[in-house]
Amino acid sequence: MSELAKEYKIAQFLAKKMTGELSPEEEQELVKLKKESGSAIVDEQILNPANKRERDELISQFDTNSSLQKVVKRIHPKKQPPRNLVWWGSAAAAVIIIVFTTLILQEPILVVDESLPMAEVQAGSPKAILITPEGKQFNLSGQDSSKTLQLGNGFTAINKGNIVEYTGNSDSLSFQGTQKHVIQIPKGGEYELILPDGTHVWINSDTKLTFPVAFDSNKREVTLAGEAYFDVTKDPKRPFMVKTANIEIKVLGTQFNVQAYPDDNKIETTLCEGSVNVTDGELGVTLTPSQQAVYSKVTQALTTRKVDVRLYTAWKEGLFVFENKPLEEIMNTLSRWYNINVFYSNQAVKSYHFTGDLERYGDFRKTLNMIEKSTVIRFVINGNNIMVEEIPN
Repeated sequence: MSELAKEYKIAQFLAKKMTGELSPEEEQELVKLKKESGSAIVDEQILNPANKRERDELISQFDTNSSLQKVVKRIHPKKQPPRNLVWWGSAAAAVIIIVFTTLILQEPILVVDESLPMAEVQAGSPKAILITPEGKQFNLSGQDSSKTLQLGNGFTAINKGNIVEYTGNSDSLSFQGTQKHVIQIPKGGEYELILPDGTHVWINSDTKLTFPVAFDSNKREVTLAGEAYFDVTKDPKRPFMVKTANIEIKVLGTQFNVQAYPDDNKIETTLCEGSVNVTDGELGVTLTPSQQAVYSKVTQALTTRKVDVRLYTAWKEGLFVFENKPLEEIMNTLSRWYNINVFYSNQAVKSYHFTGDLERYGDFRKTLNMIEKSTVIRFVINGNNIMVEEIPN
């Protein structure tokens, strides 16, 4: 038996072992073959339960039957491979054979299943769900003309397809601060909202904003998880407050951006016009235009710095503007907007930096190409899954 045939036989036995179908006689033959081939380390890596996720990801990326036929043809070039080689009914077991043999042959064996439709990654678009206190939901997406939404208790809103505006009963005493509505923007979405007091809010992808259908007589309070740009209507008697999980922002009338995603390790409040007060419950800072307050969830520290506001607000104008930004933060932004899943070949890749302006509504592949040209990384696209790899020297 040739060395290649031995390794292929070992792979077959390993696959059967993984599925519990290895007989005692085959177990003894496996031990003998492993001693002869010296492949124990490789097969231990393949069978290690810690590598299960990697095996599962491989299963979804290629046609196991075609790949197995390629393996057999490589081992036995004169033998016609059978049509269906996954004879024990386990795609995971087939992966064992393919991966193991690939390692031994030191050449690629994987065959991409071209019959599977490749999802086209699209830029985000106006999408939102509006939820009333009673649990009634309004899908605000994909609407070409204005539509009046009956919200109950005499409250209405007009949805125009990319913006929803609250009208009527905005100062009703009986509902002030009690009737909380929620607008949810999914990944790959954005929307605009005109609150009962006339405040204009641009809401970014993967964001939840909670607000009363009628503001209190002495304050206007909303709760944010995600990112939004606020153009607040001035009202000296009723300060406007934005609450997040860690900080509170208080204004009278101004324009500012808040990025407060729950899975980020910081919250950034960027002031464009006017003045805002930011507090974490203990320390408070007052911002002037072009200043930013940064709350670190790691150190629980609140600091301020001077910034170019365009870097943090251009998203609502249709641009991504990055200045020496870590690749991990850039890909987090793109993953929310394009609704993609991002994986990294190693941790070091995340720390690469990029500077440039990218069109928010532009072609996804062109966006990635722009980053590739300015760095030493490449992107491998498989449907909505993106692998970020370092280009070897």
